[in-house]
Amino acid sequence: MPQVVVSAFGALALIACSLPVHAQTADPVLELALMPRTMTVTLLNEGGKYVLIDLKHIPQGGTCRMDKDATIIRVGTGAGAETTRVRYAAAQESAGGCPFMTLFDLTNTDYTAGREAFRKMEGEGSKKVEEVKGELNAKAEELKKELGEKWGEILGKQN
Repeated sequence: MPQVVVSAFGALALIACSLPVHAQTADPVLELALMPRTMTVTLLNEGGKYVLIDLKHIPQGGTCRMDKDATIIRVGTGAGAETTRVRYAAAQESAGGCPFMTLFDLTNTDYTAGREAFRKMEGEGSKKVEEVKGELNAKAEELKKELGEKWGEILGKQN
């Protein structure tokens, strides 16, 4: 659960911080994806990034490890042919990984696989939310029947 909260907060912060980058690119689509596999990536951030957990600085052009299923966000087209520029959208949780907001290029194939994994997870989450909503509505109706006339009195006092 804490990882989900950290990831969600990181994704929101990343979207907010990516807006200036978004304005500079020709491709206006910002979208979330997951790292399709664990791999070493090259930092493109100007000046590099400071890694809080490891207490070290990774310079621009340095490398770090991106773990499978890390949340990333697309910020435009990459520098090379058939690449997509992305940012790491969550805070680092273990030593040896990439720092928050790492900017790097992924092959279009890897990015597409990561985007599909995110869409699948998003669909499963939406389905689960709908199931829970249905269960809550059914319980509310059951409670309404049990309370009978008291239901209207309870709701009347809240308004």
